[in-house]
Amino acid sequence: MTAEAMRLLKELAAEGVSPWWEACPWEPPTVVDAVSYGFRGIRMPLGAPNGMVRAACDALRASGGFVAFAAAAFDGVDDPSAWVAAARVLRSGVDRPNLLVGVPANRAGIDAVAGCLAEGIGVESTGVFSVPQYRAVLDAQRTGLERARARGVEVEPLGVATSCDLGALDAAVNARLDGLPDAASNALRDTAGLATARLLYRTRETALACGRWQSLRESGVRPPMLLWAETRPEQVRSLVSWNTAHALTLETAEAAARGGGLEGDTLMGRHEQSARVLRLLAEWNVDVEAIGVELLRARFG
Repeated sequence: MTAEAMRLLKELAAEGVSPWWEACPWEPPTVVDAVSYGFRGIRMPLGAPNGMVRAACDALRASGGFVAFAAAAFDGVDDPSAWVAAARVLRSGVDRPNLLVGVPANRAGIDAVAGCLAEGIGVESTGVFSVPQYRAVLDAQRTGLERARARGVEVEPLGVATSCDLGALDAAVNARLDGLPDAASNALRDTAGLATARLLYRTRETALACGRWQSLRESGVRPPMLLWAETRPEQVRSLVSWNTAHALTLETAEAAARGGGLEGDTLMGRHEQSARVLRLLAEWNVDVEAIGVELLRARFG
């Protein structure tokens, strides 16, 4: 990795943004290399052996970083208990406290979040594309953390994250816009992802101000993290705010570093203009929330 890219990772961390390595089987760096570059978290690829996941957890544990790895509920994918069982097996196999078990943010996966956290299993909810969906995830996260605390589980080390694949959302929205005859709709290309991210951020900050979340924070619970995935290089600079993360391939990190410096906090207080973007898209019969549902179903059924 170039010095410019490593400097970008440091700048992100200074702004409260945790740079994560989106590990790809075809990329040559090792986990140790990724940590030395300045990555604070790692998303492991599907099919990675438990030993590799365990090594990644060990490499990041001293710095407080997390490793996300997707669970696989082969049977009963519509059953929350199947996802909890799959998470339990994965956590037992890796046996590291800084593992985040990835579960889909569909109905079964959201219901499983509370069960996982109640057992002391950190969770990454994957595939969130809308505010209503994220509210449900936040409710499940809060409930699970409250159950864990009531059961005497040590809540301070528990990691909780929610990821939104902004690149996939933008690509799906752009495809709808491309099918429209009026060229004026082109101005809305590549706007859905950023608008959604800002609305998700506002949703989280509003939730954290409520009494139940404040009580959890007083107990030492970490605030839930928002993780942006599949971002384009230019989006890295426009998605900056406290307790967020970027999952970046090395290629994306290098390209983002060539694009200039960060723009400061770009998420806080931008919810009203973001809501207007989604309303404008709706006027073109592009329902971003419905597209998010389609993306989730395509991935997880």
